[in-house]
Amino acid sequence: MLKTFKSYFQGHEDIRSYLSPGRVNLIGEHIDYHGGYVFPAAIDLGTCGMVGVRKDRLFRFVSLNFEDEPVITRSLDDLAFSEEDGWANYAKGILWMLLNEGFQIDHGFDLLVHGDLPTASGLSSSASLELLVAFIANDLYDLKMSRSELALLGQKVENEYMGMHCGIMDQLAIALGEKDRALLMNTATLEVKPTKAVFPGYRWVIMNTNYQRKTTDSKYNERRDESHRALLKIKEVKDIEHLCELTMEEFEAVSHVLDNPIELKRARHAVSEQARTLEARRALEAGDVEAFGRLLNESHLSLKEDYEVTGKHLDALVKSAITHGAVGARVTGAGFGGCAIALVEKSLLDRFIPAVEADYIKKIQLEPSFYLVKFTDGVRRVESCE
Repeated sequence: MLKTFKSYFQGHEDIRSYLSPGRVNLIGEHIDYHGGYVFPAAIDLGTCGMVGVRKDRLFRFVSLNFEDEPVITRSLDDLAFSEEDGWANYAKGILWMLLNEGFQIDHGFDLLVHGDLPTASGLSSSASLELLVAFIANDLYDLKMSRSELALLGQKVENEYMGMHCGIMDQLAIALGEKDRALLMNTATLEVKPTKAVFPGYRWVIMNTNYQRKTTDSKYNERRDESHRALLKIKEVKDIEHLCELTMEEFEAVSHVLDNPIELKRARHAVSEQARTLEARRALEAGDVEAFGRLLNESHLSLKEDYEVTGKHLDALVKSAITHGAVGARVTGAGFGGCAIALVEKSLLDRFIPAVEADYIKKIQLEPSFYLVKFTDGVRRVESCE
């Protein structure tokens, strides 16, 4: 990337490199905005950035993932959201938010990025880019922000600048990731408990539907609204702040107030997924691969029937994965397409991937992609992007 950087941006002597991972959520889906526990891990796919500091007030952005697009140039005074800026809005949004919150930024930089995260896949390519730029800004401008504060900044950009009402999980996992560990994360308090997430003899396989979903943002916001209406009704009879404060027993005791069947299902998913996530941590600590696999399957079923965020592409991949030997599989990410995760014995991989691929092509007429991922450290400065 260094040669490419210099072909776009001349005159820089101090060129710095940074790496921001993607993330996969093992279990605990669609509850990060319900005050629930989630269980993500940073993965060894992500976004790399090379930066050179400028003396003027300009920012220039180039992505090798969109090489047909020209260099996007904006000044410190011109960082508002613009549809035509596409991917660069995530970078601009971080800088705009920092300025809006009173941080001192008096000069720009040149940024070249390249990512190997598939877009719209549920592996957080947007959060990876946000945290990359946030970490770069924190370093270049000596802002002295903590990793948790950088994560909150990324979430704020999604919510207030991009108009996506996401929770904190993606950004926090990318900020705080640890090698070979998943992060049991309390999204109500931001407390994080790293847990070793390696089952000897097994691999984590990410399966990409390669379905270009089109309505994720609107459906995501719709699910949040439905769940919030359920919360408001429950709060009339139970003093809680978030749905995930309820145990299943407490939920059953108050579920009579949910006269709308859609709201009942949305709330039931949130509460039951919380219970599964806490049980999953116990299974990981005990090395109980069968229990963890069962919880993955139960999570997918709840996301399919109660939260209704899977769809035929994800359901086909998950069903085929289990048929061909995965101990468990489920949708990961927002759903409606994107990716699923499977836990597979290493000795089966040579047969597993071709078999699942053939099933999916036959049923869906699309070719899936597979990634054998490892869990890695969070966003950081690196020697090189090569």
